Amino acid sequence: MGEKKVLTMLLGSPRKEGNSETLADALAAGAAEKGYEVRKVRLAGMTLKGCLDCRRCWSTGSPCIQRDDMDKVYEDIEAADVVAFVSPLYYFSWSSQIKPAFDRLLPFGAKAAPRELGKKKAVLLAAAGDDEAGVFDGLRATYRLTADYLGWENAGEVCAHGIYTRGEMAEKGTAWLEAAKELGGNL
Repeated sequence: MGEKKVLTMLLGSPRKEGNSETLADALAAGAAEKGYEVRKVRLAGMTLKGCLDCRRCWSTGSPCIQRDDMDKVYEDIEAADVVAFVSPLYYFSWSSQIKPAFDRLLPFGAKAAPRELGKKKAVLLAAAGDDEAGVFDGLRATYRLTADYLGWENAGEVCAHGIYTRGEMAEKGTAWLEAAKELGGNL
């Protein structure tokens, strides 16, 4: 029997146990049933500096010249077979908690990168109070382009609209929770 596969979930909500995390928990449940080790990386509260676009990636032996909590996030991403980007939709894009982590994947796509992240699967989970599914178009485009840039397979996306106040995912997001659990079981 091989090593246990790892699902790393980058939780980009400032709300612990909020709607997007509830969606992530459903994905985790499905993945755990398939034998995955699930790692939750709660980005809120971490010190994650924004990308400087200095193009000095790897110049210090690390992916980024900046020293902050991204070093730990890099470890969890590198250990993963699947990386789930989990974010509430803020102004048609990523939350400010997940955006720095997302941007700082740049070093791994550099032509001269001494380490690659390897072939991974990626998942997008998002929740928004807006009532129309189209509000996720920008977020989906960024996610898909980044997965492609890194050479990762898009394993699936669950974007739940019409979910805003705390607890609404559990109350009226049953279809999205089932979709996320099924996605986790198919990883």
